[in-house]
Amino acid sequence: MTIAGILLTCVQRLTPLTTLTSLSAKLTDAKLGKGTQFLIKSFIKQFKIDLSQCADPDISHYQTFNEFFTRKLKDDARPLGNGTLVMPADGTLGMAGPITAGRLIQAKGLDYSLLSLVGGLKEDAALFTPGWYATVYLSPANYHRVHIPADGTLVKTVHIPGRLFPVGTNNIALVPDLYTKNERLVCFFNGPCGDFAVILVGAALVGSIATVWGGTIVRRKNIEVTYFKDNPPQFKKGDEIGLFKYGSTVVTLWPGHAPAPLQELNIGAPVQVCSNLTA
Repeated sequence: MTIAGILLTCVQRLTPLTTLTSLSAKLTDAKLGKGTQFLIKSFIKQFKIDLSQCADPDISHYQTFNEFFTRKLKDDARPLGNGTLVMPADGTLGMAGPITAGRLIQAKGLDYSLLSLVGGLKEDAALFTPGWYATVYLSPANYHRVHIPADGTLVKTVHIPGRLFPVGTNNIALVPDLYTKNERLVCFFNGPCGDFAVILVGAALVGSIATVWGGTIVRRKNIEVTYFKDNPPQFKKGDEIGLFKYGSTVVTLWPGHAPAPLQELNIGAPVQVCSNLTA
């Protein structure tokens, strides 16, 4: 670990990020009238939000900031790609590639544990040994709903409480094991392509993570595993499965060896939900 990484981690450990996140969530969920409209207008201006893509472009209809932040898009705003797999979110493609010796690359010179990422159960990690992954980072400017990258039936979820470190470029490049330190929800699916996982990683100022089958995730002290045996939720490629209430990260895990098209992905490039992940 570099000296810069050590200093950054120490500063963040001493900063009450969980408390700040809780306060942020309360503020952005509050109905502040003109105050809400001011926040939304300021946000649109700062991040150059394209209102023409919104399902409801009239900002006066949003009673809280989070209602706007988690806004839906028009049905034709993100056409469904014809590839086998599609991107789960708008954002930046952080990393993608094979899972090597149970490790995933976080950034140049940094990797992290697959076993820790999925919650510590060896049988879960074994599903992706061998396996491959893709990571999408969402900035505040992005559309914040998460979609399933392939047809799948929900098998189980693992909610792992943790820290709420920021997941911006500096932290990704400097703080080891960042994605295994932060709170996350690991969603295991089974479909025509086999077992796969979609992992929603929390971060500083993320008001909450929510799913379409269970609503807002309640932060707990211990790991919670939920199985879906009776009438499990089923999804088609591109269906919405959840959302973030601020910028964060989505990691997808896949079984087997990384396909050749993965080598053509442009790491660091912007991506859009439902666009092809592989051919």
